[in-house]
This record gives sequence, structure tokens and C-alpha cells, in this order.
Amino acid sequence: MSKTRKRSKGKQPRRVISNRISDHFSKKDFECRCGQCNRAIRVSLGLVGGLELLRFKLRKRIEILKGFQCPDSQSGSVKFNRNYHTVGVAADIQVQDMDIFTVFKEAETVPEFRGLGLNLDENTVHVDTRKDKEPFRYVVEKSKRIELTADNYQRYLSPTSLESPE
Repeated sequence: MSKTRKRSKGKQPRRVISNRISDHFSKKDFECRCGQCNRAIRVSLGLVGGLELLRFKLRKRIEILKGFQCPDSQSGSVKFNRNYHTVGVAADIQVQDMDIFTVFKEAETVPEFRGLGLNLDENTVHVDTRKDKEPFRYVVEKSKRIELTADNYQRYLSPTSLESPE
């Protein structure tokens, strides 16, 4: 004999509100960290998908050090013409127990990431899903942004440079 549950009239099942954006990331991961704004965050689902793919490839936890950034809090030693954090398509990351050079090289294999930066000053990797046709790669060293080219790629990302780029 099967039992059927009677639902009392007027009561709806309780909805669970989640801050989860994906399996491994939540809205809190991408919040502006200026401490002065109450803006709603903006985050591209393409960025989240790219980060999920990178996490799957690395099989390690990714820490988002900077996700969405309100336009009022743009600070830092390196200024860019376009800040992709303010439109929700960029994140600066570190990966548990991995050096930034290895993370950068693995991030290059994620097709969603059109912009990639290796920040030697802050020990982070910048990933973004800008809409440019051509990918853009750069290094931040001593507060200067240096575009990665075929000529200087080995200087920063060859196996010998992994110990200490000059």
C-alpha cells in the first residue's frame, strides 16, 4: 500500500536561495573587494565556464583574488586602457600548490580565455573573455605591462625561466 502525503493548502515548498554560479564558484568569489561599494556584481558566464574548464584540467582549487571591480575602485600600480574587471569578464587567480607559470600555460589551452596576463609583481594570473578575435598575452613586471610576443615568450615561460625571470 502506497502512502501519499497531503500538502496543507496555502503552503509552498521552501525555496533555497543559493549564491552558487557554478559547481565550484559563487557570487562571493567575484564580488568587488573595495569595501566601499554595494554594487551588484557582474560576471560573465563565459568566464565562469572557462574557470570551470581550467579547474577540471588542473584538478585543483582556483582562488579568485579579483573578479568584478567597481569603476570607482580601480587602483593599482599598472593602468590599462580597458579594465575587463569592471564589465565582469576578467579574474585574477592563483591555484593551490601551483606556480603561476604553470597556471598561465594551462590557461592558454582554454579557448574562452582571449586575454591572459602573467603578473610577476602580484604572483597572479589574469584571465578574461574579451571579444577580440586575436588573443592578447602579457606580463606585468616591475609595474610595467609587457606584451608577450614570439620573441620574448621563452624569456618568461621557458622551463629555465620558471625559477626566476629576469
